[in-house]
Amino acid sequence: MNIFNKAFLIVALVIFSATLTNAQTKNKELQKVVIQLSSNDTLVHRSLIKQLHNIQKAFKKVTIEVVTHGPGIEFLSKQSPFRNSIEVLNRSGIAFLVCQNTLNEKKVSPQELLPLIKIIPSGLAHVITRQSEGWSYIKAGF
Repeated sequence: MNIFNKAFLIVALVIFSATLTNAQTKNKELQKVVIQLSSNDTLVHRSLIKQLHNIQKAFKKVTIEVVTHGPGIEFLSKQSPFRNSIEVLNRSGIAFLVCQNTLNEKKVSPQELLPLIKIIPSGLAHVITRQSEGWSYIKAGF
């Protein structure tokens, strides 16, 4: 093995080690995730619940907000087939937010939604703000 190959191997090992260390450090830092839900598809809702559990398992410290707007607010209705799962996730620290603009447009009363929800003025504006604050963004769906 010539000197160039040895040097390349050393550099590659240093980069790999730094990347691994960075990934391990990230898992110890607080992660902040905002998830946008604008679908009333129950398959998307089922997938979202699974993804929320997976995120919580992957990170020791994580703050998660699910921002619903448009047809996505059906996920948080009192008649939601996912009510129990949503309540469990909320008790584990996940915040579920609903867009006031959507409530106004669809003429939906907050009393028609789960009591654990938080109403925000604009779902999209909230997502944009979170992204500018450095939160990771995920669009729920396929």
